[in-house]
Amino acid sequence: MNRLDAAMVDRFRADGFLPFDTGLPAGDVAALRRTLMGLHSKKVGFEEGALFDAMGVDDGSAPARFPQILHPRSFAPELVGHSFYHVARAIAEQLLGSEVRFKADISLMKPARIGEATPWHQDEAFQDPRFDYDEVSFWLALQPVDQTNSCMAYLPGSHHGSVLPHGFPGGDSRIHALECIGGFDMRDTVACPVPAGWCVIHTGRTLHGAGPNPSDGDRMAYVLIFDRVPTPTRAAREFPWRAEHRTARAQREMAWRRNGGLLVHLWRQRTRMRVTNVRTLLFDIRRAARAVRNLVLTD
Repeated sequence: MNRLDAAMVDRFRADGFLPFDTGLPAGDVAALRRTLMGLHSKKVGFEEGALFDAMGVDDGSAPARFPQILHPRSFAPELVGHSFYHVARAIAEQLLGSEVRFKADISLMKPARIGEATPWHQDEAFQDPRFDYDEVSFWLALQPVDQTNSCMAYLPGSHHGSVLPHGFPGGDSRIHALECIGGFDMRDTVACPVPAGWCVIHTGRTLHGAGPNPSDGDRMAYVLIFDRVPTPTRAAREFPWRAEHRTARAQREMAWRRNGGLLVHLWRQRTRMRVTNVRTLLFDIRRAARAVRNLVLTD
């Protein structure tokens, strides 16, 4: 599939999420799963903060219950040209316009029998509240998923509201994940089971979560995120949980960048740059400059 039909677009606009068949060959889906499983088994990226346990204190002392890899394309270059990327990019341009940018990719694993539930949250709660965001995430199932092995679930229409209050699972600010702590009714949420090779897209403000994985198989998903350049928000808002976040992942990343990793990171990020206009180019240049400045100020 290269585009959504009009009815699908209308449903996405109304609900804030949409499952659809990507049309990817089964062999392509299986290859993606093998590639990402290989990265997880080798624990690539742990020292630089790319690999982390989203639901633990992430110090390596306990089995990871929800391991994730940020920017797995940095460790498996073949992901950059995969057919899923081209499908997602075409639909992202359809939904967000020609100035869409590739923002990030993430590998998500829920290990067999111990995979932890994903707390209900909005992706925008992780962002800087001084800006408004227009982004869409493509969550690709690399095996069939339902409520027995942690399929996604959503609150329809939640993207039309504001970012709700968030905190930390168990009140522990060392945990990477955020948890929405009020403002919605669980009875209104809907599960979204899909076959392997199907994708669920959602906006950055759509409230979503997923159950645990007590099944005998690892649940794998691959996520691509596309957005437009963020714009300064017109109404002041605060996300106090951001200032309280103190994760081991962030500490590992900072130490790695101080020891030369920042240059490696900036070189890797060249694959996501797409100079469509001056505004996009300037945003990426300023983002790189902030990364350098933050490293110097915290040294």
